[in-house]
Amino acid sequence: MAFMLKGKLGIPDSRYAAELDKRAAEAKFAPDMEAEYDEFFLSERRSQLRWFNGMLFALAVWACLLSLDRGHEGMERLRLMLIALGCATLTWAAFSRVYQDIYLGVARWATIPIAIFGAFEIAHRIAGGQGEALAWLVAYSIGLYFMLGLRYGAAVQASLVVLASFAVALLVNGQTISQTVHTAGIATIIVGIVALAYFQQALRVRKAFLERGLIADLAARDGLTGLKNRRAFDEHLIRSWQQALRDRKTISVMFIDVDAFKKFNDRYGHKAGDIALQRIAGVVHSVAKRALDLAARYGGEELAVILYDVPREAAQPLAEAMRIAVMNLGIEHLDGTPLDVVTISIGVGIVRPTLARSPDGAVQLADEALYAAKRNGRNRVEVFESEYDALSTGTFRAR
Repeated sequence: MAFMLKGKLGIPDSRYAAELDKRAAEAKFAPDMEAEYDEFFLSERRSQLRWFNGMLFALAVWACLLSLDRGHEGMERLRLMLIALGCATLTWAAFSRVYQDIYLGVARWATIPIAIFGAFEIAHRIAGGQGEALAWLVAYSIGLYFMLGLRYGAAVQASLVVLASFAVALLVNGQTISQTVHTAGIATIIVGIVALAYFQQALRVRKAFLERGLIADLAARDGLTGLKNRRAFDEHLIRSWQQALRDRKTISVMFIDVDAFKKFNDRYGHKAGDIALQRIAGVVHSVAKRALDLAARYGGEELAVILYDVPREAAQPLAEAMRIAVMNLGIEHLDGTPLDVVTISIGVGIVRPTLARSPDGAVQLADEALYAAKRNGRNRVEVFESEYDALSTGTFRAR
């Protein structure tokens, strides 16, 4: 069972590599990756969105005040006020404390009234002989795609609303069908060019996001086995610990050690030892299937697994299945194991996090369980659960 899964890119198994392999030109990722991309994109663009939305709101307010000063008709003032309200909503979302959670949704729908009333205002001016007002539609289209931070689909939706509203508004304002087709056709060509340019830019940004994620992913991996490395293990344990503390769940840490591995290397050579570790890593990796689980190379021939919210009744069978699967690989080992095949010993530490405990205690418990498995004959599983003494200084005792 090989773990080093490789796609067209020849890179170890990775969500980012899978997306790049699939097709970097796709405009949308898998749901979990799309959510991560949105978070990355919004984080990178927050300053720009604050600046642009603030400027847009200021221009809308200025236009409202100007309409009052010049005594424009009531309908025109109403349109400008509604546009200003939409801009105010966007600006609020950009400066909100929950910006990451709400901005994309707010922006998608706040741009619709801006598009409708803006299109009617521009059409009204064009019908009144101000042909240069078409430039405002061009400016809005550019801002819609490049400056407002919308998803591509939302930007297309808003631009279609602009074009449809613009065509209707031209007819309502007395333009003939031929005049409407001509003017709206020009607007459609302009918006189409802007949309195509933005699509190409969006693809480049998405590809850059995947490549950045892939580099970070590879930096967190062990080069030999493809599992996560020790640093990634430590960081993930802290994150899982904090999550389990909030959710009042358990954390299970498994330490897996290859029995008599030094003797294996002495007899068969280090190259054979590397291949054996890779095959064993494939078995270990298959256990960590969920988002909050992780399989790692802890050091040397020692591998590790973090399992979130897995009680003893489930953890022990998982560890036993892993032990049997490695034994069934049938990797010859004529020195140091009674079965003449490579075997593993597994120690499992199960802990329910509290504020008084630390993740190091879970590692210590799993290490003690592994030592017990080795001491009791190897090729076996030992499971320790924590028994916490509230009067102690935060140490763990196995039971």
